[in-house]
Amino acid sequence: MTIKNIMSRRSVRSYSGEPLNAEDLGKLRAFINEVNGTSGIFGNNVRLQYLENGEVEKLGTYGVIQGARAFIAAACKKGAYDMEDVGYQFEKLILFATGLDLATVCLGGTFSRGAFSKAMNLNEGEALPIVSPVGHEGGKKSLLGRFIKSNAGNRKPWGELFFDGDFNTPLAAGDEFTVALEAVRQAPSAINAQPWRIMKDGDSVFHFYSAGKTDMNRMDMGIALCHFEVAVAEKGIEGQFKVLERSNGGEFKYLVSWIKD
Repeated sequence: MTIKNIMSRRSVRSYSGEPLNAEDLGKLRAFINEVNGTSGIFGNNVRLQYLENGEVEKLGTYGVIQGARAFIAAACKKGAYDMEDVGYQFEKLILFATGLDLATVCLGGTFSRGAFSKAMNLNEGEALPIVSPVGHEGGKKSLLGRFIKSNAGNRKPWGELFFDGDFNTPLAAGDEFTVALEAVRQAPSAINAQPWRIMKDGDSVFHFYSAGKTDMNRMDMGIALCHFEVAVAEKGIEGQFKVLERSNGGEFKYLVSWIKD
């Protein structure tokens, strides 16, 4: 997982149908096992799994995805901040796959939940909120897939996402955290909602807020946290996430803070 993976990752909805080679599949399975042995930022255990189309029945995506023969999926027991941890852990896998030159796209609703649930052998109390095809780009793009891509939109300007001390003061770029914040700005989100809002507090604390309303937006926040963590780690900046006693910022709901060591 690298900043390069974050910046090069894009949503792909058309696949060649070519199977993963043995080396890449082995690396992907090993990474899944590694992540499954850890918990998310908020302590939830997320179960990641690799699935091949046809393991139980055809894994359908309602025409949004073409040619995919393999998927990755995430299941998690319901609990506080469960969706944030799903997004955080699943994005690790997405970025790892990107590093293997594999294509992906996160699906939060346009997949056959029953078929995927059977393939995942969901445990009691588990939810299956997100899946992604994984493979090689190619083949013919569907009309629906082209429509979704054309409506993905651009990222919000820096000054609408990042703030200095309060939500009335846009944060100026140019310090050691600029790359990490840009990695957050480039994060994917459901219908391009970009719910993250980050307030810098002094020189070494960043408070993460959400403008989102849905479970998908909560997963989007987890993706943003993953991007920030990956980027600061690569830059050699040590720190940790911690939930502080902070009030919401008007329409923005406080989630967690990152504090430099």
